[in-house]
Amino acid sequence: MRLSDVSSLVTPDIARDILASLGVNIKPNRNFSLREDDRNPSASMYIKNGKVRIHDFGVGFDGDLIDVLKEFFNIPYQEAKNLIASYLGLSEVNNIDTYKKEFKPVKRENLSYRQIKAIWDKYKSLSSLSEEKAKEVINKLIPVEYFITAKKEDKKAFYNAVRYDPRQDEPVVATFTPAGEILTIRHRRYKTYDTILKWKSLGKTEANKYAQIRIKNNAPVFIIEGTHDYVTALLLGINFIALPSKNYKTFKDEELALLKGRYDFIVIPDLDFENEEDEKYKKFKEELASSLKILIPQLKPYTKRTITIWNLKERFSHFKGIEKVKDLSDLCEVCDLYDSVYLRMFHLLASFIAEDQTDLEATLDLEKGEL
Repeated sequence: MRLSDVSSLVTPDIARDILASLGVNIKPNRNFSLREDDRNPSASMYIKNGKVRIHDFGVGFDGDLIDVLKEFFNIPYQEAKNLIASYLGLSEVNNIDTYKKEFKPVKRENLSYRQIKAIWDKYKSLSSLSEEKAKEVINKLIPVEYFITAKKEDKKAFYNAVRYDPRQDEPVVATFTPAGEILTIRHRRYKTYDTILKWKSLGKTEANKYAQIRIKNNAPVFIIEGTHDYVTALLLGINFIALPSKNYKTFKDEELALLKGRYDFIVIPDLDFENEEDEKYKKFKEELASSLKILIPQLKPYTKRTITIWNLKERFSHFKGIEKVKDLSDLCEVCDLYDSVYLRMFHLLASFIAEDQTDLEATLDLEKGEL
């Protein structure tokens, strides 16, 4: 066979063996780190069209094993193919040990703020679109009815974070550092390996470096996860801390500096699994509980009364039996089926529920790391 087809012979086990031989700490059925600065392993493997691909959620990288060797080990394209071929016995030269000595995982040069801003400025603001097109773009993120009825200041925040990419015909969302500089840009698109809509981060940016925080009054603060919940919370006008991923571990000082006051905190986890008996779901709950167990002590100095967790389907009888409702953005998508006023009063409802002292019991459960 041609050497150019060598990547088609790579299986997950072969990819793990090659990466392990180059010094990557690979554990069975676990995420792993391709970067020296990746404290919480964020790379994983998947199969697309019968071929192994690797995705690093921390920096938005996606590619096959050859791409990984080029990007993270600084191995030239042809030499990367030769390395794989030698491992597979297609070459008489077995030179993996040589590569291990010469190539170490490199810290990628991330895009600067000015470079990211230049990319962001190429996208169209929603206000520059026709009314019909703007509604179409907004409707991909949140039912346009909620945009129309949102407060002026919340629309402004939404406009600041959301733009339109005409080339891909999709919305793009900016996330920001605590200082207000653009951290990364995320595209709303289908995954490369299935038909599920997901957010893809701009390459060579530190997408998961900071939480997105907006506190504008003394109302409860919702702790949510992911880009979709982030833009939803902007438009709803609620206080929020949008964690970049379920593996988010600790708040930085510059993030905590945005919490000026004492609040009730309400955690709305993204329970995005069909089967609660699934092993992946159980692992997810363990990871989430572990993260919350670390975050809660950091929030204690800013807590007025309680830190609680909401399972939306269990908390609100409106949504029992509706599998779709698993996070804040899901709540918006189905709310028009019931009572639109219900969602628009969401922050007020939260204020009333936060007064319920029985939630102190839930706080104790969280401290134990239980969900």
